[in-house]
Amino acid sequence: MSTWIQKLPWVEIEDVADDQNVPANIIAAIVQTESGGDRFAIRFEPHYKWLFKTKENAQDNRITEATETVMQMTSWGLTQVMGAVARELGLKGPIFQMLEPKTNLTYCSLLLKRLAKKYTQKDDLIAAYNAGSAVKGLDGRYKNQQYVDKVNGYLQDIKAAQKG
Repeated sequence: MSTWIQKLPWVEIEDVADDQNVPANIIAAIVQTESGGDRFAIRFEPHYKWLFKTKENAQDNRITEATETVMQMTSWGLTQVMGAVARELGLKGPIFQMLEPKTNLTYCSLLLKRLAKKYTQKDDLIAAYNAGSAVKGLDGRYKNQQYVDKVNGYLQDIKAAQKG
């Protein structure tokens, strides 16, 4: 079994997957793709445009709206869920809770569940998780085809390890 597969937080992944009825292997492949399993991974996305109730969330958390805005424009933790997406999906309190594996995996699963209502094909779902929607070019390939391929490669590794 690949070392990276063994290092993933499988107990938390499987607990959240069971709770949310989302495939654990897809979550695990997203974790490896997004953060390499680093629960403390964060990345500010300066061009990220979509924000969710920054003023209200800043007031609720006793921080400045500028701080809330930066936190919403940051991707967090194992699955690199954007702060704004976590807020939209119901995260209350400090966004840095997204560095806790179970919280992070829960919001990843909630996002996957929401996207699965629109995208029933696995590759469409994976593309949409990364880009917000599954957009294909004229050549029939996703705009983020490398991401889709990477997640699918990790999925194959996981399936092979589970058989072995």
